[in-house]
Parts: sequence; structure tokens; C-alpha cells
Amino acid sequence: MIRDSFGYYHLSGCIHMHTTDSDGASSHSEVAAFANEVGLDYIMFTDHMTLKSRQSAERFYNDLLVVVGYEHNDPADQNHYLLFGASEVYDENLTPQEYIDKGVADNAVGFLAHPDEVRSRDGEYPPYPWTDWPVERFTGIEIWNQMSEWMEKLASAGPLGKAQLLFSPRKFMTSPPATTLKRWDELNLSRKTVGIVGVDAHAHKHKLGPKTITIFPYKVHFRSLQTHVILTEQLSRDYPTARGQLLEALRDARVYVSNRRWGAAGGFIFRAVRGSETAICGGSISSPEGCYLEVALPRAGEIRLFHNGANILTTRSKNLSFSPSSSGVYRVEVYQGPKGWIFSNHIRIGV
Repeated sequence: MIRDSFGYYHLSGCIHMHTTDSDGASSHSEVAAFANEVGLDYIMFTDHMTLKSRQSAERFYNDLLVVVGYEHNDPADQNHYLLFGASEVYDENLTPQEYIDKGVADNAVGFLAHPDEVRSRDGEYPPYPWTDWPVERFTGIEIWNQMSEWMEKLASAGPLGKAQLLFSPRKFMTSPPATTLKRWDELNLSRKTVGIVGVDAHAHKHKLGPKTITIFPYKVHFRSLQTHVILTEQLSRDYPTARGQLLEALRDARVYVSNRRWGAAGGFIFRAVRGSETAICGGSISSPEGCYLEVALPRAGEIRLFHNGANILTTRSKNLSFSPSSSGVYRVEVYQGPKGWIFSNHIRIGV
């Protein structure tokens, strides 16, 4: 956990992972041990259609906060939805809007998983996109899913490319799909829609000739896509309180995401200031008049500032100050060369 110069606390963690309760390779305690080795502050499990280990697995593992949710899908195994705080596993025959609504009734936090997978359904590993777009009231979406990007690349790679992807999976990650970022910006024009990243960790075993290799071991995932959550107070050591702090920050979009492969991002700052008003990711300012936006990075990168989904400024620096002239929603992307590094959630100004 990092405390920044403005007094906010930043938690670095990973969301969306599977255990032996569904189709993962390790138990909750084994995965928690991997996360502790990497130095994460929290992890959030999402086994498919089960909460059987929630009571025993939800706790602190040393300083690691562990939350157990689950991944719901519709009867056609589409429209996967990550739920945290559901009272139970909902009926498998519900429509997407029905299980979203059940989550809202439970005050759960819910995210559309890997929404824009496009690889062929005729392959060995078919896609699981979100297709029911008229739905409403979900908390947010995965703007970047680690296994999705890897699988999309694998589906179109030749033999050499497949071998490279198997042995160096982090190296070939680029950035969130442009389609998803565009969709996310459009959703935020009408209401706050939280953006997270999902590692979608399974640690699958794969036979390669006489050898068996693990594709994307948990620790490799944990050193890649991370969801950073900003707290206004230090994380409590009381488990129910700490769990509530994490879920409330996610619900409020006090979130930025990063690819750890290109550098630690903890402590990244994106905020808006107007007189006595201050807003961080997920927050709002009453008017653009007299307002300025501030960005501060752990190290220099290519900063791209977006307004209502349009890139309005690009500069390479460690810091940025900008005075917006128009109302709307603003967010930041940061790149290291061609690779996406940090993506903020939106700040709303005058809307």
C-alpha cells in the first residue's frame, strides 16, 4: 500500500482468477501465497458459478486482503459477469439483465467480463463476449482482460508466434482493445461506468512434446495487469471493514489500472482542482471554469489526455497540468513506447 502526497492510499491488486473450485490449477491459499510473494495488497477470486469456499477463504493472508466473488454466465455460456457481494450463486437460467438486477438488489459490485472477444467460435478456445448490450445498472466493465488478449493473439499466430506466446506471455501484451475503450467512454457520457482490468488467471497446464508447461502461472499474471484502488483512509485490519472499503472504492471508480510489465504504477495521480473542490478518479467538479487537471507519474511516459472519448493532448513527460475549457468526462492513458502502461478512470467536470 502506498500513501501519496495528497493523503490517499493506493492498493495494488488483481481481479478475476480461478482456483480448483472451478477450472483453475491451485487452491485459494496457494494462490494467495503467490500474491504475497509478488507483494500485492489484495486479490479477488471469481470461480465459475460457485461460492463454496467464500466462508473459509475470505480473510487476510498476512497483509493480503482476499475477496471471493464468482463469475456468472447465461445459459449459452455468454455474457460473463463478475459479482462481488452476491448473497448466493444466482439461478443459471436467468437472463443477463436478471442477474445484473439480482446483484443490484444485493448491493453487489458487478463487472462485464472480457466484453469484446472476437476470435472464431470454431476454434479450440471459442470467445465469450458480452452480447446483450441493452443491459443497464452494471457497475463497470473489464476494459482489458489478460487472457483475452493472449488468446486473440494465439488464435491468429503461426507456429513460431505460438511458441513465443507460450514462453513469453507478458512480452506481447499491447493495450486494451480500442473497441472496448470506445464503448467505455460512450457509457461514461451517460453514467459512471467503472473500468477495471482482469487477469483471468487459470494457470492451465499444456503438453508441449514430452514436457508439460504452465501457461501464464499465477505469479506471471500478478506481475502484469493490476487494478489500483484509491482509499481515502488507511485500509482497516478488521476484515469486514477492509472488504467494504475495497468494494466501495471499486463502486465509486476510485480506480486506475496498469500493466506492471512496464513499471510499477502505484501512486499515479490524476486529479482535478477548482478552488476548494478536488476530485480524483471517479470524482466530479462542478464546472470547468477555473479548473485544472493534474497528472503525476512514477516515471516519464507518453501521457494522452482524453475528453469525451477524444484524444485532445499527447505529451511525453512525468507531469502534466491542463486547464479544461469544456464540460465533459476526462481520463488519461500513459504509454511506454507502443505499450499501454496506465489507464485512469474518468473525472467528470461540469456534468
